[in-house]
Amino acid sequence: MGIIETASTYNALMKAFIRQLRERHVIKVAIAYLVVSWVALQLADVIFPAMLLPEWSITLTLGLLAVGFPVALVLAWVFDATPEGIRRTVPAAEADAAGQGKETIDQKSIAVLPFPDLSAERDQEHFCDGLADELLNVLTHIPGLRVPSRTSCFAFKDKNIDLTTVAEKLRVAHILEGSVRKTGNRLRVTAQLIEAATDSHLWSETYDREIDDIFEIQDDIAARILEALKIRLSARELPDPTTRNARAYEYYLRARGYCITRGEHAIEQAIVLFQKAIAIDPEFVRAWIGLAEACSFDAIYFQNRGASQQAASEAGEKAMQLAPNRAGSHMARGFAFLANHQYAAAEQDFLRAVELDPNQLDAYHYLGRAAHHQGALKRSLAYYNKATELNPDDYESPLIALSGFNKAGDRENALRSARIGVERAERHLEDYPDNPRAYYLGTIGLLELGDRVKALDWADRALKLAPDDPSTRYNLACFYAVTGEADRALDLLENSIRSRSWMENDPELDSLRDHPRYRKLMATLPK
Repeated sequence: MGIIETASTYNALMKAFIRQLRERHVIKVAIAYLVVSWVALQLADVIFPAMLLPEWSITLTLGLLAVGFPVALVLAWVFDATPEGIRRTVPAAEADAAGQGKETIDQKSIAVLPFPDLSAERDQEHFCDGLADELLNVLTHIPGLRVPSRTSCFAFKDKNIDLTTVAEKLRVAHILEGSVRKTGNRLRVTAQLIEAATDSHLWSETYDREIDDIFEIQDDIAARILEALKIRLSARELPDPTTRNARAYEYYLRARGYCITRGEHAIEQAIVLFQKAIAIDPEFVRAWIGLAEACSFDAIYFQNRGASQQAASEAGEKAMQLAPNRAGSHMARGFAFLANHQYAAAEQDFLRAVELDPNQLDAYHYLGRAAHHQGALKRSLAYYNKATELNPDDYESPLIALSGFNKAGDRENALRSARIGVERAERHLEDYPDNPRAYYLGTIGLLELGDRVKALDWADRALKLAPDDPSTRYNLACFYAVTGEADRALDLLENSIRSRSWMENDPELDSLRDHPRYRKLMATLPK
């Protein structure tokens, strides 16, 4: 073995040894022991003479403390203090054997945390979010690399949580973090790749560039990550930005940043920014895709019909013209079809998107919605099941599906969906406590699980957070219809969504079908 190999082996062994010392709390014990020993000697120096003890008593105390030091370290190495008492530390090999079936962390896994805005004016938050989201999107499409979803990664935004905890929660071996400082046309982007197990930097870089170099910065970060993780990939396999106009791309990144929250105001801002990007570069495919999706969400969730429906259709068709074999183009046109009540066509586009890119996990959820609008209960439940299975962050699909399972007489799957949905909604609310959607969808799941008190509490929380939101009012109308409070349900329903096909096929409204107010309301909805 050569000198280089020997040094490399030695460094690896030392790193592993230091990691063991940290994990077994030996270093903490050593520091604590030395501090306590120093305090004890100071006290002995003052108290022993006052007690008329011989001078050698202090020397004896020092000797006992010295002898006890290695003993304390050995005990710290061998034993752990646990809530159940003192337990022997389980060696790694035994722990692995005992933990058969336990989920292991894939070494080719990475989480992309939001990039803080360090600009003097602090006015680049959405650009920073868009850049981090874009890097996440690039890495998501790398074969063999596991990347947690945007929702999971952005849950840690503005939270002072150590990276080891983040990695454990997201079940990843590596973390990409960084920051952005933008001044005029200048960018300073820092990025660093951290190995969570050793808390060591595998790679870090600071880019001081012009905004025109944003593409090179992004490509270099992705390439350096793949190099560090020993993933081979040719440059042409990386997702392309579909524009080389830096100004258009800047508008696009800011729009993507706004889309992360999906609030009504944020979607409106995203639409304006996508339109600016397209005005600069009319061939910018991904900006057309983003515009189609944003306009569709505006029409579907915020009831801004007419202009948004038409804009969604035009953007979806333009994306298809420019990139007919791109999964995102089919997703965009599928959303536009949903917004325009063309549900069978939407279903076909979402299916095609999945064929082109299996990573389009949201497609299964929207396939479920498209089938629901058509009254295809069995097909809708199959799609929702697939969405629940593939996307561990998706609390919506199981909670929407459970009423369908009940209507089909499948109590087992209804209870299973309720348990999964409520658990995921609770986990989501830990990170996003002001999200009314998790609260109002969770109410039906809690009722299914027999927790009426908590369901009522979640209903109150959702209504306080978004009292005028059509989706909030609709879903709480469903909740109160299920609990038997017809008048309250109808009060909410009259100022909620106006989708006849969804309401006609929603089992949660079955108790209202014969009510005069319900029939009057349905007569006002477009067919």
